[in-house]
Amino acid sequence: MSTDIVKAGVRVHGGVKFYRGAPRAARAYVERDRSRADDYYLAEGSGVAMRLIATPDGVRSLGGMTGELYEQWVAGIDLDTLTAKGHIRTDDNAIRFVEVVVNGPKTWSLAAALYPEVSAALDRAQDKAAIEIVSWIAAHATTRVGPRGRQVQVPVESIEAAVIRHYTSRAGDPHRHLHLQINARVWAASAWRGIHSVGVRDSIEAINGIGHAAVATDPEFRAVPAAHGLTVDPETSEIRELAPYVGAFSARAAQIRRNVDRLEADWRDGHPDQEPGPRMREVWDRRAWAEARPDKVVPMDGREFVDRWNGELHEVGYRDSANAVPLRRTLPGWIDRDAAADLVVSMLGARRSAWNTADIRGKTEVLLAQTALVADPAARIELAEDVTARAVARCTPLLTRRDVPEHVRSLTSPGVLAVEVTSSPGSPGAPITPPICNIPTASPRIRKSPSTTTPSAR
Repeated sequence: MSTDIVKAGVRVHGGVKFYRGAPRAARAYVERDRSRADDYYLAEGSGVAMRLIATPDGVRSLGGMTGELYEQWVAGIDLDTLTAKGHIRTDDNAIRFVEVVVNGPKTWSLAAALYPEVSAALDRAQDKAAIEIVSWIAAHATTRVGPRGRQVQVPVESIEAAVIRHYTSRAGDPHRHLHLQINARVWAASAWRGIHSVGVRDSIEAINGIGHAAVATDPEFRAVPAAHGLTVDPETSEIRELAPYVGAFSARAAQIRRNVDRLEADWRDGHPDQEPGPRMREVWDRRAWAEARPDKVVPMDGREFVDRWNGELHEVGYRDSANAVPLRRTLPGWIDRDAAADLVVSMLGARRSAWNTADIRGKTEVLLAQTALVADPAARIELAEDVTARAVARCTPLLTRRDVPEHVRSLTSPGVLAVEVTSSPGSPGAPITPPICNIPTASPRIRKSPSTTTPSAR
């Protein structure tokens, strides 16, 4: 049995955000955005953020940061020496950190709320995804060196990241996600310098793709849900058994969010030039919940939140499976790497005229996840890097200079170039519809062997 890879069905969300505000405001936001469910899941003393440092030797965890240490970290203070990381800008346009979010389908969060084993597996998979992303950024990020007007880009030698874990959305429904913040101060060429933020922004496809595939293909995360009778749709990465119930949670969450926004607006009208504290926000949270669900008791702590989520799932019809289900998976050796590279280039060419290596890597990661790949991180990374390299070799450079920055979208394909030539104004016989848009729905096969079934047991 062989399966064709069809049009991409996975929607990888998330963009790059640049934080330019005051360090104290960043700390206040992180501390107030932590819910009672977060307190239930997080270990006591874990801090508001985990600190990572990435060098050519790898990624190391430096432990948790308290609110005070996090504020200093945002301000550009070296926490090891308690000195400033070089010349720190203090104007309103100074970038403090670059943030991306690591998340996944809502059904992953629902499954984690139902089963503690799934919760632990998802936490570990997201932790590994964060480390992979930081490692990739450290290997590809740059900074600028030299006098104004004659600057050149050089690779960074060390970056720091803060990882902030949240278990809920702002409306209080289950939503597992990580805020991954890359400090704007990086070490390169024997000095602290500012990260080239445009390069990080233009790498978002790779960042999102790596974050998604690292979790979706993780052996433990895929095996544990199967042991509880849950199956993952490889095309969308949703858990099939929980997908019908996402709508009910989303609608309730939207109502609670609107209630909180209204309560905050009313408060600000009467308290101009003031900022609400954590206790005030907790009051709004409880009132908003009570207004959205007047027939229910307002949860007072994290354990009650989790019990309420599970109770609501069963109220809308979900029933726990009595049996484990087989884990269907694809192994890395079964992927036809050349066919995968061809498909990646075709998919990119169907949507745009130019791209960069990060776009290729991101598309490759999503495609591999759609094959139902299950692999250890090292095997998946090797596969993704090799397919990416093969896809790059199939591309045509638009710029021939040797010093073109990696983030510049300077790659295209012969097919796109042919379309550009024949469809340009005045070209004889220019087609009305570019041929590149006529890619068949059923994509070439990239899996060389049938999927395997691995027995799962509780």
